Amino acid sequence: MATPTTIVEGFSISHSAILNGTTGAEIADIYGVREGSLDVDSDSFDNTGDDAVLSSWSWINFATVSITSGYVPFNVLATLTGAAITSSGTAESTYYNLPLWNEKSMNQSPKPVLLRIPSKDHTGLVRTLDIILYKVQFDPISFDGPSYKDGLVLNYSGKALLSSTDEKGTALSEKAVGRLISTP
Repeated sequence: MATPTTIVEGFSISHSAILNGTTGAEIADIYGVREGSLDVDSDSFDNTGDDAVLSSWSWINFATVSITSGYVPFNVLATLTGAAITSSGTAESTYYNLPLWNEKSMNQSPKPVLLRIPSKDHTGLVRTLDIILYKVQFDPISFDGPSYKDGLVLNYSGKALLSSTDEKGTALSEKAVGRLISTP
């Protein structure tokens, strides 16, 4: 078998999860990802003199992560809001309860996030491309719908901030938003 190359092509997000922040293990699966995006918020400054741009400085502020899903995973919402899921009943009569948008649920601590993308390298070898974001500060969730044929859609969004530690809590030599990993 050929050695994979460092040039990979990604398809679409097939999996997303919140990680625990100490071992990198998944603690909450954002089930049924329909769509996702990761956009960097950057800025620059042009140093001018003698009627010309002498140098240009660029930086990033954060990256915005957005994920939409057609499922409502109670354990993910509990992880993001710090709320407890309660249940009652037995067998098919079991019901689950979780507070929605209460004061205590806003501005929870940032969480590491995994975005998984099926991919292949430029020679066609199948790969998996993981984007690991070290520190995502989530906004309150929002809903679209329910609408005909689309149903109810749950929207997650947040800011991936510069972090001095990775998804396992290990100190980094310089602050970073995350990293890319290409695996077989």
